Amino acid sequence: MASSPRSPLALAAVVSVLAVATAQAQDVAVSTLAPPDLFSNPAADTGLPGDLWKDASPGLMRETLPKLGAKPLSPAFADFARRVLATGARAPAGVGDDPEMGGARAMALVALGEAAGAKRVLDRTPGLDQNAALAMAAAEANLIAGDDDRACAVADALSADRGTGYWLRLRAFCQARAGQTAEAQLTFNLAQQQGKDADYARLMPALLSGAAPTGGANLRTGINYALSKKLGLDIQAGAATATPATRGLLAPPAADLAAAQSSDWAFLKSVKPGADFAAAARAAAPLIAAMVAADAPLTDPGLFLRAALTAGDVKTAQAIRGKMTGDAIPGVGNQDLALFDAALAASSGGSTDQALDRLVELGANGGAKSPAQPAAVVLQALGGALSPEDRATFAGFEAGKSTASAARLALLDTAAAAGRKGEAAVLALSVAADAGTAGPSAADRARIVTALNRAGLSADARALAVEGLLPAPPAPPAAKPAAKPAPKKK
Repeated sequence: MASSPRSPLALAAVVSVLAVATAQAQDVAVSTLAPPDLFSNPAADTGLPGDLWKDASPGLMRETLPKLGAKPLSPAFADFARRVLATGARAPAGVGDDPEMGGARAMALVALGEAAGAKRVLDRTPGLDQNAALAMAAAEANLIAGDDDRACAVADALSADRGTGYWLRLRAFCQARAGQTAEAQLTFNLAQQQGKDADYARLMPALLSGAAPTGGANLRTGINYALSKKLGLDIQAGAATATPATRGLLAPPAADLAAAQSSDWAFLKSVKPGADFAAAARAAAPLIAAMVAADAPLTDPGLFLRAALTAGDVKTAQAIRGKMTGDAIPGVGNQDLALFDAALAASSGGSTDQALDRLVELGANGGAKSPAQPAAVVLQALGGALSPEDRATFAGFEAGKSTASAARLALLDTAAAAGRKGEAAVLALSVAADAGTAGPSAADRARIVTALNRAGLSADARALAVEGLLPAPPAPPAAKPAAKPAPKKK
């Protein structure tokens, strides 16, 4: 007799089929949901897409990312590197699941001044106890962020490569702060045998003995900063030892607008060009914006314009320029004014045609040594239009020698054309790392700007162009020679 559809046998068969179908569906679901990798957690909200690393070359990433943690970049390229590495985006196979590459990303973020973001990423990263690269990045990020307890917990949990100099130095510090003086002294002696850090070597004995240290605070590493803080040293007095990783620990140079004005903005005028000026400009940006909004007199509009552009405050920079009547800024020559206007045009994202036309005119009149020529090449990389006559003039301009590999630049062009944003960024940053803190030559910068603009990284392309367009800062006033003592009377 045939089974009824409602019989136990039939129901069992239905249940069996449903169970198999459910298991198959679960298998499909599991196979389509890839687990997060070491690049998926964001260090900050950057606005860059989650497919940033799509089709990027793992080999190029392996080559470049460690450079970014070891070689200082120009301020604009450092900002670009920080933005790229802070983005939460799945990396290519062989990179995103490699703890060494996760450590390289995190150490680069720390070195670029994003210790807080690196800490957020690494606090959610498993396996720190099994990989020294990830653990070192976590330790440095926590020390710089002021979380010494967490840094020491990372050091205690590490099960790999514990005997190297870094871990011995950190462990001695952690033992000393825990009151384990004898153990700390032994670990310190072992650390000194692995390689000496002169500043650590003078700070750590002071912590062990309770004696006052010789010299002041040191901010070259997270360990030295933590030691300096533990010893109660004046962190601000150690400003000269700060690196990009620790520069954010220093208080802004001016607390308010009144202090800045009363000192005649000395902290902006006296700092060195490059990273120091960029840091001071960012600190000064709210003060300058308040001054401009209040329609206060501008005692040094060229300085304020440079600071606003360096800090990326386009609105304030435009307001400063708008306050100047005609084509003159007190204390700024015609050529520098044209460079400022070119930087303003590049930063605004609008048409650069008028500023480019002016640079071509100045470049033609000033000859091959005119700074207007390389500036015109950089500005034109954003796509400015030239008249037929200007194109003929522009073709003879000099933009300095390219120092980047021709093959690397060719790959940069190819990555941009294919829309491989992450790979284009990596290639651009590789060129910048090799160029150093001055940044690439105008020829290489223009190539990078063109490529990033084409790849869809237009905001970054504009920021890199602005850095290359700003006129050279005026030389600081020469120090007066000390007066010679009057000869003694015989």
